[in-house]
Amino acid sequence: MADGCCASCSKILLFIFNTLFWLMGAGLLTVGIWSLLDPGLKNLTLLDLSYLNAVSYMCIAAGGVIMVVGFLGCCGAITENKCMLVTFAICQFLIFGLMLSAGIVGLVYRDRVSKELTSVVNDIVDSTTKIDQKPEYFRDATVALQETFKCCGYDSYNNWQTPSSVSSCDCSRETDKDEYCNSSNPRYYRSCQSLFADYLSWGVQLAAIIAMALSVLPLIGLCMTICLIKGVNNDVGVV
Repeated sequence: MADGCCASCSKILLFIFNTLFWLMGAGLLTVGIWSLLDPGLKNLTLLDLSYLNAVSYMCIAAGGVIMVVGFLGCCGAITENKCMLVTFAICQFLIFGLMLSAGIVGLVYRDRVSKELTSVVNDIVDSTTKIDQKPEYFRDATVALQETFKCCGYDSYNNWQTPSSVSSCDCSRETDKDEYCNSSNPRYYRSCQSLFADYLSWGVQLAAIIAMALSVLPLIGLCMTICLIKGVNNDVGVV
């Protein structure tokens, strides 16, 4: 059994912490699944931006790993098994470093991510060919983006051969037509390119801030684990 008030408190707090840590992993797993299903992002994958899917799968994998580590920490705290606790402490340290690094990189390179995305989409869209003449999956993805961001066309509503026939370009139902509509006709004058670039930059910045804020959790868990390890009397590997 754990000796001392510090170790005893650490055991209880570590169990509570790992429960929250497990929930954090479940949340990250949910975010990864959400990014695959969100209309604004899902339709980008239809445009063959496969690396966005890769990011989503990475979130799902990271969430799964955190859930496993959290379960390991709970078992280690309950059984006071030094081997499990040491393994958990190492995992916590690695997760702390990865989350902090990911947050810093995300903040520093958020604008670059937007520029890279814009460059990739530019190569895919090919403004010389009207959207009407592109494959059906491409038209459906474009329409979905237009409905999400209240825009028309990729870099201009002229990307459509006949924008007046595209229902998702119609802004006649908007109450503030000066903000959304073209002065000469009831069509969205805003291009989807700039709106999505801003949306992506905001999303990367938000994710980076959240990652940095949450990185304090594995650090706290690491400190409590070290305290519990010092108070455990049983030998390594003995339950």
